[in-house]
Amino acid sequence: MREELSAAADPVLARIREHPFWDGLRNGTLPPVSLRYFAEHDVRHVVPAYARAMARCAALADHDAHGALLCSAASATFGSLPRLDSELAGLAETIGGTPGGGETGGGTPGVAGTGGTGTGGGPPGPAVHAYVSFMSAASCDSFVSGLGGLLPMTWFHLEVSGDLRRRHDPGSRYSGWIEQYCPWDGYPDYVEAYLNVVDEVGGRCSADERNRLVRHFLLAARHEWAFAEAAWQCQEWMVW
Repeated sequence: MREELSAAADPVLARIREHPFWDGLRNGTLPPVSLRYFAEHDVRHVVPAYARAMARCAALADHDAHGALLCSAASATFGSLPRLDSELAGLAETIGGTPGGGETGGGTPGVAGTGGTGTGGGPPGPAVHAYVSFMSAASCDSFVSGLGGLLPMTWFHLEVSGDLRRRHDPGSRYSGWIEQYCPWDGYPDYVEAYLNVVDEVGGRCSADERNRLVRHFLLAARHEWAFAEAAWQCQEWMVW
């Protein structure tokens, strides 16, 4: 199952790795407002939604071991929120501005590098709202839908952060943030355990369930790209 999913997602993952947002992080050219947008939306909206969706998905598991893995991941994610909030405050000190506030100076809101607000201190932007809504819906639909829909955030975080660590400029302005963004030492083991569940479930579920798992996985993979694009563009709602 993981080989099928990896082959299907490789083109999207390649585009995510080379997206201007992640490329700008690697070489230090990313406008600070874009990183702040990403970090604030991640901490305030995406990560909490992921934790809640993981807990919902765990409740739908037929096998206790599968439910236990996802419950443990949900608990650890909820537990990480105070640390992430502290790191967000540290980011504001490093690159200027305050959590929920814009950069000093004028500019056009919603356009990367122009000095606009472009932050996640308030309601989530359109792409992030769509992503967190998708995670919630997938985790309520069925276990296979939730398993597939939450896999890209789980798996791609390892892939993208590893790529950042390997290829970033050690002297760039964002090297410190990249180091703390990379997951803890035990994270690869968790991803491997998650993928083992995917293989087990994919090997015994019906063809319809397997298709549902793949479909939700690919939708979530596209949402991961859209999140990077939203941060790059500092995407905000066009009307209020």
